[in-house]
Amino acid sequence: MTAAATGAAGARRSRQATARPALVMALAVALLAGGAPACSTNLLHGLDERAANESIAALEHAGIATEKTADEGGAGTFTVRIARHDAARALDLLHSLGLPRDRRHGFAEVYGQPSLIPTASEERARYLEALAGEIERTLETADGVVSARVHLVLEESDPLSVEPKPRTPARAAVLLKSHGGRAPLPESDVQKLVAGSVPGLDPAAVAVVVTRTPEPADDNDAALAALGPLRVASGSRGMVVGAVVVGLVVLAALAVLLLLTARRLAVLQKERQP
Repeated sequence: MTAAATGAAGARRSRQATARPALVMALAVALLAGGAPACSTNLLHGLDERAANESIAALEHAGIATEKTADEGGAGTFTVRIARHDAARALDLLHSLGLPRDRRHGFAEVYGQPSLIPTASEERARYLEALAGEIERTLETADGVVSARVHLVLEESDPLSVEPKPRTPARAAVLLKSHGGRAPLPESDVQKLVAGSVPGLDPAAVAVVVTRTPEPADDNDAALAALGPLRVASGSRGMVVGAVVVGLVVLAALAVLLLLTARRLAVLQKERQP
């Protein structure tokens, strides 16, 4: 074999020896960097910013790390992402808190898109929907109210009757969800609030029902623990630390391999010198 062929073969071996550790390092970095998205999932999507922030605040308070991203298309909606192993606990927690809240359609939303040729019954239904939505919004601002639903029946008068008494009196039904099953507001206050918003409605004709929401499971490991610049659930801190240690060990092994390869290349270069 000639000296030129020997030099070419040595050069090929040198390039292969250099390429192997570089390829291994690239694969390791890709696995370490790309492993996180595969372990997360979309929990909520299509939320307005207020609903997304309320849900994130509740989840973070319970020790569930979250991520908020804007939906594509510029619709002003957001998606909440969490770790896949926290999905079940997060759903139970949000359900117990009545989050995210349903969008209440008040007068601005209901009459924001007027109908082309509204009928009398359609206008009456739209008015009832808007009025009930406004009352629900007001009730949900009270402390302790998880959610509120209001059903209204307006009074109906007989146009042929000479008596001022309506044929069907006005009445209402209110369903409140609260923690602990106790009414966050006195029943009389709820009746006065609803009756004061509906023409011809007597407070005694307002039925109020209070139900309790299930309490979320008490998780002692729910608090977030600091891990450098990151915050992770206390229960998963050991797993995260272990993954970081393994990554550092892999990087150290690759660094040693590169050092040995560099020394081997230096020896080969010296051997090829005349």
